[in-house]
Amino acid sequence: MISAVRLADDATPLEKYVFKPLPGSSHHWAVSYFKGDSLQETTKVKGKKILDIGAGGGGMGRVLRELGADQITAIEIDPLASEAIASVYDGVYQDIEPIKGRTYDVILLLDVLEHMSDPFAFMVEVEKLLAPGGRAVISVPNIAHWSIRLGLLFGRFEYVSRGILDRTHLQFFTRRRFKELLSSAQSCVVEQMASSIEPVELVLPEFLTNNRVFRNMSTLRWKFAQCIPGLMGYQHLGVIRKLV
Repeated sequence: MISAVRLADDATPLEKYVFKPLPGSSHHWAVSYFKGDSLQETTKVKGKKILDIGAGGGGMGRVLRELGADQITAIEIDPLASEAIASVYDGVYQDIEPIKGRTYDVILLLDVLEHMSDPFAFMVEVEKLLAPGGRAVISVPNIAHWSIRLGLLFGRFEYVSRGILDRTHLQFFTRRRFKELLSSAQSCVVEQMASSIEPVELVLPEFLTNNRVFRNMSTLRWKFAQCIPGLMGYQHLGVIRKLV
């Protein structure tokens, strides 16, 4: 199962949390959103103030720069990662304290909230950082994914180096709990919800994945995950928009 992909126990965040714009992934979904593939002009990033929380290796920041963003701030707790991405962002901070009082048009929270002891309390702070009309783009792993259910059927619930059961995850989300998380931002409305699919490209040889048949299968898997997100979605994805 994908959640069992292993890295060395001493792997750094830069090694673990790499940018993965694979078809059907949360990064691919976020990039498509900002490219305006949904035909919403409001998703364009040019001229908007953007905050990337949990920036990791800065992959999303680089893409947003290519799309025309000129004001991007990052929050990244890991010192090595912060140093590596300093040239990508206009400012890199280890927490949100230095930026309290500012507001942003777009806030990224991709694969971040599951690492927090109280994500609901953190969403209150995110809500304060959003400008009126601003959007937060969020992803969390789905603990009710079929691979986890299958493991439980056989009595297995083992933490690993990355994936749904990443040993640094402090929170678990079903689709219902993710909806509750999005709704906890009381001045915001849920604008979009979706699901990602398993990044099988990380464990399969390239000759199996670099072809039209596999890409078509990925499209089908993506559509299937949207139909049965609680079971087939690898991650829960959502966008909230601040009203006032």
